[in-house]
Amino acid sequence: MSTKAKLASAAASVGVLFLGWQAGTAHGQTALTPTTPTTTTTTSGASGTSGGSSSGTSSSGTSSSGTSSSNSSTSGGTSASTSASGTYTGTTETHRYGSVTVTVTLSNGTITNLNADVVSDGEHRSESINAEAVPMLESEIKSANSAGVSTVSGATYTTTAYLESLQSALDQAK
Repeated sequence: MSTKAKLASAAASVGVLFLGWQAGTAHGQTALTPTTPTTTTTTSGASGTSGGSSSGTSSSGTSSSGTSSSNSSTSGGTSASTSASGTYTGTTETHRYGSVTVTVTLSNGTITNLNADVVSDGEHRSESINAEAVPMLESEIKSANSAGVSTVSGATYTTTAYLESLQSALDQAK
């Protein structure tokens, strides 16, 4: 076998292996879904708490003050009703890596408490992303008194599901 044929054969083999590797992974993670989901529940405190109390900078490019990086986008949500009071639970929104159900407490139209039931797919990376993204979202939502906040960079699926569930809860308050 000639040298050219050997090099061409090796290059083709590397190409096939690379394509197979890419097909078997999603964003560097194995594309298989575990069969047992885990649940993480996050609750934030009453009104008067302010954003910026997280420790350090997250890996998603968002600073501890809760402002998002240039990779973020703004979601078009509406604010809480000006006179609504009570506790409202949004729809359960599922996404590729789990699901989110948000319960919001309103006092005279002001968001005073958010409780998110976040169910991940059991992957450590998903749980880590949720643990960082949910407190950032809650801080931004309370500051804006609205579901119209920026997407957390690196947590697009969780952010989208969270904001959709929150919006459905706010719609119930109207």
